[in-house]
Amino acid sequence: MTVVNPSRLDALRGAIAGSRAVAMGAAARALFEAGGRRLLHPTVQRAVRGAVEREASLLLSTVGVAARAIETSPAPMMAVRGARAASRQLVRGVAGAAAAGAVLDGGWALFRSIRQVRAGTMTRRQAATHVAREAGAGAAATAAGTAAAALLIAVTGGVATPAVFVVAAAASMGAKAGLDAWLRRGHVAEGSYARLGPSQRSASATG
Repeated sequence: MTVVNPSRLDALRGAIAGSRAVAMGAAARALFEAGGRRLLHPTVQRAVRGAVEREASLLLSTVGVAARAIETSPAPMMAVRGARAASRQLVRGVAGAAAAGAVLDGGWALFRSIRQVRAGTMTRRQAATHVAREAGAGAAATAAGTAAAALLIAVTGGVATPAVFVVAAAASMGAKAGLDAWLRRGHVAEGSYARLGPSQRSASATG
């Protein structure tokens, strides 16, 4: 198994996504009972649950984290009745994860941007754009991780708590890496476009 060493920011974001996903377990299971069980054959459900739990166990043992550490201190769960109530709780949970991710990444970007503005290596406009991009990417990545784990529960009926946590954290990190790559490409394209002369910009726009 290949283990990626996450940054401290990635680890914090993953922890947020994981804890939110664990807290939404009851709502996701309510959706499974309301119709999610029909999306996959029971044999496939068992196979997916087994595979996810095995990989999560291997990962946790590799990085030296005991599964019991997550199992013994779960986030609070509330009983959910009805698909509509479960859907509302899931939406609130994902939105809460997005807000927390925005605060985390936006706050860190703001801290670094202030230092760069004071050092003269970044303008205030560039700083504002950077903070907004990072806050948006953090929100999207954290929400994606939480939603991925909740979806896994909704179509399989639930996996062990450590596996839910790991799935959410891994999906969050993967989403953030993809968003960062996409934003970097966009940033390079914007920089190249800004360096073009007026005639070249016109040709680029019409060509």
